[in-house]
Amino acid sequence: MRRYGYWMREEAFKRIGHLYPKVEITEEMAKERPDLKGLVGEQLTVIAWLWARTVKSPNPAFSHVEVPLVRSFVLSIKKGKEAWVEPVIEGDSYRFEVRKGKMPEGAIEDTVKRTGATCIMSGTAMPFKYVREEGKAGRMGQRLMAIVAEGKNGRIYLSPTQEMIDIAKKAIPSWKPEHPLPVNPRDFKTPNYGMHSFADLFTPRQLLALTTFSDLVQEAREKVIEDARAAGMSDDGRGLDQGGAGATAYGDAVAVYLAFAVDRLAMSGNSLVRWNGVGEKAQHCFGRQALPMLWDYAEPNFMASATGSVSAAIKMAENPIPWLPTDISGHVAQTDATRNSLSNGKVVSTDPPYYDNIGYADLSDFFYVWLRRSLKLIYPDLFATMAVPKTEELVATPYRHGSREKAEQFFMVGMSKAIHNLAEQAHPAFPVTIY
Repeated sequence: MRRYGYWMREEAFKRIGHLYPKVEITEEMAKERPDLKGLVGEQLTVIAWLWARTVKSPNPAFSHVEVPLVRSFVLSIKKGKEAWVEPVIEGDSYRFEVRKGKMPEGAIEDTVKRTGATCIMSGTAMPFKYVREEGKAGRMGQRLMAIVAEGKNGRIYLSPTQEMIDIAKKAIPSWKPEHPLPVNPRDFKTPNYGMHSFADLFTPRQLLALTTFSDLVQEAREKVIEDARAAGMSDDGRGLDQGGAGATAYGDAVAVYLAFAVDRLAMSGNSLVRWNGVGEKAQHCFGRQALPMLWDYAEPNFMASATGSVSAAIKMAENPIPWLPTDISGHVAQTDATRNSLSNGKVVSTDPPYYDNIGYADLSDFFYVWLRRSLKLIYPDLFATMAVPKTEELVATPYRHGSREKAEQFFMVGMSKAIHNLAEQAHPAFPVTIY
């Protein structure tokens, strides 16, 4: 599997590698940074680009300035490798400069706190209501704060360059997952700020790359099948969905794991990924079962080798394979717990939905939109719908049923039927175990 994953990476680099350039250390960079003098002329691999969202200043004197929304200007707190970003204000504009060492106490205040945001130019308060209005009006932008590069002795933090900004703007995705995000304000915060579809969660460069990798899954599948036949594997011409056991089914199986790698890439390659100043790495978006709003975010380099790269995603997808049993077969089925017969005479152990605590199907769409593009030809029935089916999902979601009362009734009636059905069918010698 890893072999074909790396083949995908090389093929993707041929097509979109120009969007993932190295950064050259210049004399000008070294003037303000003594630690860079020995690196002048070297080209370093970028690990990530760190961006800050922006809105127009509410102060009339600076209404033409897109001011940054930043929860933290700290880049690294590792002992001896501390770094931070300083916004340097010059007249009616500003620029970001990376500083080495610990941030001096009181040097700069974060522009976003729990109570709201602050205009960096004038100190004018920007309540979250104002920020939400700007986002919904389509006036929320982004600005490059810093570049993280790979050095011989660890991460190197660099100030933004116009070249890196211009290259990011060249990315024009050919496809987007336009499926709307659910109207679930508790677990999905981005619609409050004008980010209404799954496509809005990604930068144009991320969308283009993820689409490229998704499409390469099918190309890799064809290559796997061809190689398997050449190696002498028999082929009945049937895929996994048809119960095949030859080269075609083998190609399907490898494609499934490659699609998992693309999904992992999406999880750590979106605009809700924060930069971890302790581990000096991009932190994937699912810190909990929700998609919160993030002000400053990390855009990992998919073509590098650090966390957030396709190489790391391939490794994560491949890691469980050696642990899978090879001497037994299994069966997976998707069915309704209120009327299924699969548990008849079986030992039942189940972890049911937690009332309204987690929006399982809604959150699954984040991964489904990419899996569908990669695997719909292999599993046409499984990916027949544009999004994850939700009508029969046994959770109490008021926004889906019209009110809290109706949502609770749906859940209680359905859960009663499901538990009764399981208890009636379960093996009489064993208790039904519910977590």
